[in-house]
Amino acid sequence: MDDFEKNPMSVSALLARSGSGRGGLCHTARVKTYPDGSMELLACDQAIFHAQGWERAGERPKRRRRPSAAQEDDAGTQDRESVERSMRRARAQVRDLALANPFRWFVTLTLDQTRVDRYDMAAITRRLNTWLDNQVRRRGLAYVLVPERHKDGAIHFHGFFNDAVQAVDSGHRDKGGHPIYNLPGWTLGYTTAIELYGDYHAAVGYVCKYIGKQGEKPGGRWYYSGGALRRPEVSFADVSPRDLEALADQGPEDGIYRFDVPAAGLSFALLRARPEQERG
Repeated sequence: MDDFEKNPMSVSALLARSGSGRGGLCHTARVKTYPDGSMELLACDQAIFHAQGWERAGERPKRRRRPSAAQEDDAGTQDRESVERSMRRARAQVRDLALANPFRWFVTLTLDQTRVDRYDMAAITRRLNTWLDNQVRRRGLAYVLVPERHKDGAIHFHGFFNDAVQAVDSGHRDKGGHPIYNLPGWTLGYTTAIELYGDYHAAVGYVCKYIGKQGEKPGGRWYYSGGALRRPEVSFADVSPRDLEALADQGPEDGIYRFDVPAAGLSFALLRARPEQERG
């Protein structure tokens, strides 16, 4: 998603001209603002955004009649589309959490087969949740974790921790020369932890790509999160997809991601704006 991010100064000017949603109950755009000053704008060609929810209370957008051929689509296609929508929502939620909270560590948690069956997702989830809950209560852990399968089917996790965990230098370095740490408090296997540096947004995008990477939702969960987590500030504005497109000089690669929801008869444009100063 980094390839459609623009400078927030031009976005702020657009919002100022729009009145930032003043004077109406429903609006055409939702604006998320993160602590580092970055923003995300989602604009629709209809006024569907309301402070209490996604759509106008008691009213749904008019649906376009689907062609007869589409009505005969098999259930498999519909299921795939549903999974893809769910995956996109999960990636957006993880991105919101990661950008709204001061995480310190990028972590990888693997499992020791002698301590927990690495192939039994139900057993893994029980043990993982117990460990995470304990760390939240005792140490103030805040976290986001994404499960991934090895090629052999075993599960491991990637994600972010705050500074509530003890980290011990392993004596190894990554390709950039940064220290690789271990987390001795992880009792179910092995760990690596790297203190976040450089482009934080890129690190967030890297973790988000693990969601649905193998086309499945391991154990019925796209991700795990917990602790005292904040959410981005949400406001509303009256700008259109065309307004966002006007900020891009060329095509989608230059700032705007466009998509349609044919079943609802809606068109959207999504723009993400980065702060001028990158996180070091």
